[in-house]
Amino acid sequence: MNTGITHIRRNSLLAFSSGRPRTAALAGKPRKPGTSDDSGTISVEMVILAVVIVLALCLGSGAGILVLADGRVSAAAAAAARAASQQSRPQAADTAARQAAAATLDQAGTTCTPDVRVDTSHFEPGGVVEVSVRCRVELAGLALAGFPAHRDLHATARAPLEQHRSYGSTS
Repeated sequence: MNTGITHIRRNSLLAFSSGRPRTAALAGKPRKPGTSDDSGTISVEMVILAVVIVLALCLGSGAGILVLADGRVSAAAAAAARAASQQSRPQAADTAARQAAAATLDQAGTTCTPDVRVDTSHFEPGGVVEVSVRCRVELAGLALAGFPAHRDLHATARAPLEQHRSYGSTS
């Protein structure tokens, strides 16, 4: 019985002699080919994780840029339609709509030249004025996340014309 206890103590001393816990059976034996420890795998995992995080940030910022720009284009179309509906002549409505769209996009910080189309075919009491705004948003800085170089955004807004108001002729 006494010999069993000394045998366990001797094996446990061998197992911890290198500073790493190993069983007594593996102490001093070479490793089999094809087996290795996990040293260095944390570096590879961190590199992969860093790439995934960078791509996720690019994707998120690209989506945010598109959502903000789309909201700004919609706001520009609404402001342009509202400005056009307050005019008394179709030509003045067209000019006011273009100026309002450009001013709204400029104040919002959107850097694009808007393509504004004003439909004044129903510019009469009780009619409507319709304004379409197109804007090209540059996304070249986000190509890493798979975004195209640019994206065209489009918004249309309609504003009613007053029923009991006199509007000038189309000429």
